[in-house]
Amino acid sequence: MGIKGIDVSHWQGNINWKKVAGDGIKFAFIKATEGTTLKDNKFETNVSGANAVGIKTGAYHFARFGSKSEALAEAKFFLSVVNKVRLTYPLVLDLEVNQRNVSKSVLTDAAIAFLREIEKAGYYTMIYSGKSFLENCLDESKLKPFALWVARYSSKLGRDADIWQYSDCGRVAGISGNVDMNICYRDGLKAKVSGKTEKAPVAKPVSNKKPVKTETVYTVKKGDTLSEIAQKYNTTVKALQSLNNIKDPNKIYVGQKLKIGGSSSNKKQYYTIKSGDTLSGISKKFNTSIKTLQNWNSIKNPDKIYAGQKIRVK
Repeated sequence: MGIKGIDVSHWQGNINWKKVAGDGIKFAFIKATEGTTLKDNKFETNVSGANAVGIKTGAYHFARFGSKSEALAEAKFFLSVVNKVRLTYPLVLDLEVNQRNVSKSVLTDAAIAFLREIEKAGYYTMIYSGKSFLENCLDESKLKPFALWVARYSSKLGRDADIWQYSDCGRVAGISGNVDMNICYRDGLKAKVSGKTEKAPVAKPVSNKKPVKTETVYTVKKGDTLSEIAQKYNTTVKALQSLNNIKDPNKIYVGQKLKIGGSSSNKKQYYTIKSGDTLSGISKKFNTSIKTLQNWNSIKNPDKIYAGQKIRVK
């Protein structure tokens, strides 16, 4: 399960995006830039073509940097190109080479500087890398605030990720030759990040029930911490964790929507599946049954659930 997508560059030549859409492709990451001078000559054409047929479009930059200053220069070049087009999916840092042969710490800090610069411009960011490079050449613990796209050409990814690039030799209608294939497990990815606090609508009272209270929804911004958000809304970190099913209070990300106020007992509740979850474990956690969860979410096989899937639990 998951959302089917591709990533392309000038190497795919002239693409018939109508045929691509007809083949079930829902999103496409399109190469925009590399280093501080190279712009992909098919970028605008590919973005326009994909947008025209309803395929969600994101852009990626192939990194060559080895320091924070070089990373910032590359980020600014990337932004100067992507600002000219309309995108609906995140901006991606493609980091798969250590061209300057710097330490893991230096390369990771440079990557973070790049990603933060993109966030400052109001975009939702991701980092892309090969599984081996990510786990051996970068300090992954520092990259937890960012969405993750991982390449591994195998029958299984073997780790957590928001997007899995599972092949570099896929075949899709409308594209001559091979193309990278991806599966997205995370709903709600977008290009722009909203920093506004939103109000959820007030539900109508149910007979013999107390009216449902207005619930505040807060969109996480750059630099936010769960403790600061709790303090701002006169609540506690534990209350926010419980309300939003957050296991690790240090793991929140830009663009994430957090419920602040409580909701009534008759309100539906949803849970986003994490790696390692089972339907039986979720049913125990929310004091319900596997059959109830299957019925609510049209799950035919209780053993087939996936990380990132959002299901009703109450």
